[in-house]
Amino acid sequence: MAYLAVELKNNGVNCNLAFHGQNSRLNKFATKNQFESLYLPFGGLQILASFKLMLWLKKNRIDLIHSHTAKAHTVAVWANILGAKTPLIVSKRTDFKVKSPYKFHHKCVKAILCVSEMIEKITREGMHLKKRELVKTVHSGVDINRFDSNEQISLKEKYKISSEKILIGNCSAIADHKDYETFIDTAKILNEKFPGKYHFIIIGDGPDREKIESYCDNRMLRSNFTFTGFISDLELYLKSLDIFLMSSKEEGLGTSLLDAMICKIPIVSTNAGGIPEIVIHEKTGLLADVKDSKGLADNVLRLVEDHELKEKLVRNAKQQVVQEYSKEHTAQKTETIYRQVIAEK
Repeated sequence: MAYLAVELKNNGVNCNLAFHGQNSRLNKFATKNQFESLYLPFGGLQILASFKLMLWLKKNRIDLIHSHTAKAHTVAVWANILGAKTPLIVSKRTDFKVKSPYKFHHKCVKAILCVSEMIEKITREGMHLKKRELVKTVHSGVDINRFDSNEQISLKEKYKISSEKILIGNCSAIADHKDYETFIDTAKILNEKFPGKYHFIIIGDGPDREKIESYCDNRMLRSNFTFTGFISDLELYLKSLDIFLMSSKEEGLGTSLLDAMICKIPIVSTNAGGIPEIVIHEKTGLLADVKDSKGLADNVLRLVEDHELKEKLVRNAKQQVVQEYSKEHTAQKTETIYRQVIAEK
């Protein structure tokens, strides 16, 4: 959302930001980038936040509102019920089952933007929408220049990992749908085949961290693993990885994969959700089925053993991101939909 707001602003579109949490990262971002903003007190049935948003929308004659989270979607619908009458565009990023279909069917919803074609398909088929043409795919974009800095910090040096090891990692949130158990099972297979050859690193934090660390300990792999916790300046570290391993069982798109592609890190991933739209098997990465730790391990071994294949994959992957998944490309497609919705008011 931050990328989108900045790009729209650069294109001359006047954007305001509404956020929850007065000390949130979004609030700090809005202040730093000089966006007009509104604090919404989320909680309970969201009535207070909805009423405050409704008054703000009417006072400022806002043309449309774009919700980026499930709670924001709820608040925006309630604001319209309370009298805002402002067209709503909804972003849908996950393939999780929709708990409240009503808010997707409300008449104020004029477009549902899905981050992948897979999410679009699930949304169209799963919610029995009367106006299925409202559902569109707008892939999430990344900053293709984010990792251009010559300043790099070696993960191996920082965490005292032998320079001889092949470093395999992931930088996604440690949450259930990322299925880090399969990541660890893959590591176990590789370690049993070639003891001491690989080291595994999980960059990030999340609600399942303690559970995943325990899972790793129970498989006697702790000496082969590093858990870094959250790293704010990821752009200084990511290029240290030799292979990016994604083991998700559910995934909207997987923008961390796009970051790896920009950094020319070869990718091995499951084929969950929208991942196959960006990781094209044998072209921009290697895929295995969800929970197939043996398939993932075999693909890692292919990359290690076949330098020509690895070079082809990283070359194709970076070219694909630059051409199709930049934040500028995402903003352009989103702005086109904004203007269509406003023209139909």
